[in-house]
Amino acid sequence: MLITKSKFLYIGGILLLSALMAVRASAEPLDTASASLASAELCSAVTGALAGGIAAPAPAVTAAAGAGSDEQPAEPKPLNPVRKSCAGGQVRMVVGITPADALGNPASHRHFGHTIMDKVPLTVVLDLDPAVRLDFSTLVEHGVIGFAGSDFTLYKAAEGEPPAVSVVGPLAKEGRQVYVINLIVQTAVFKPSVVFNLDLRYATAMLPDGKTPNWMPLTTPDFLVSKMTVVDNGTELLEGDLSERGERLPWPALSALALGAILMVLHSAVRLVKWFSRIRPRKVIAPNRRAWIVFDSNYKEAKVSGLKVKHLKACAHALRVYLASLPQFAHIDALTITEISAQFPDADPSQLATIVRVITVLEEEIFAAGADRSSETQVGLSEAELERLLNDIESLVPRTWDSKE
Repeated sequence: MLITKSKFLYIGGILLLSALMAVRASAEPLDTASASLASAELCSAVTGALAGGIAAPAPAVTAAAGAGSDEQPAEPKPLNPVRKSCAGGQVRMVVGITPADALGNPASHRHFGHTIMDKVPLTVVLDLDPAVRLDFSTLVEHGVIGFAGSDFTLYKAAEGEPPAVSVVGPLAKEGRQVYVINLIVQTAVFKPSVVFNLDLRYATAMLPDGKTPNWMPLTTPDFLVSKMTVVDNGTELLEGDLSERGERLPWPALSALALGAILMVLHSAVRLVKWFSRIRPRKVIAPNRRAWIVFDSNYKEAKVSGLKVKHLKACAHALRVYLASLPQFAHIDALTITEISAQFPDADPSQLATIVRVITVLEEEIFAAGADRSSETQVGLSEAELERLLNDIESLVPRTWDSKE
């Protein structure tokens, strides 16, 4: 049977079309439904970290990827809580801000508006099938949040504060086991939003030896903790106003300068007064003149308002101070009347008798009994007694400057 040219071309086109369809079919990816099912079965994308290796690096972003657009990607919207289910429903996870804090943590009930190194209380709830085992050693014993690293760190609790990690469970609920993990974390990452993930190990079966669990990584869903918005929420520091400003000292510095200046001036002034006193000695008032200044002032006041107890007190004190300045009557100002008579056996008997008589008259009136007596009480000395008292005082305290002498 002869094959015409047209039939040959027809058969060749069919073969070429079949070959193209086969090549296209071999280049197509797996069924999307099966791929999504496989991803739903995974509880973590971490690889190699459980054995001490390094997780697979994230794909690098090339320069051409964003060369045609200057727009920043939109920040994801924070949700509280977030949920995830994996391992065919054997593992269910819920992550959210701690709903209540008995110790009054001010950051409770808030997953937004945080600043750098704020204490962020988080609660992770794991709802597991009874066949699932969990390993908390990486978190509780080693303080590891993410097997491949994390933007968060556990808060170092001080004495009296709640611990940064607490695990409650398993709690039986509807044939499943529930674990509640309370965390207090911090972050120093400067981003508007920081993603929190907790990595743990879980096992649903045993290894062939029948003793060791077949541990696999478990990662909680992405939980966004947003930072406090400051001004325009920018990432660049503005220079601000750099114009010149006058120097200003704080008030403690001004107070210290003033005190230092006063002390320096005071020291110089004291030295100047001492020098001037050596060059021109100050006038020294004689003891008898000082005594008569007191006598005269009180006498003039007594003539106007009457002789009172306070006048006699001043005169008695002035007399004792003057007598104590004399070498033959040293310390007489501290002696009683009886002690005065016995303390100075070598003194002039007539002068000693006059001293005892004057002090006796003054102190009898000063210390006279009476509930109503005070410094303003009038003294009951007669004119003759007062005249005799003044004469005795004049004989004991000489007035050498008086022209009458």
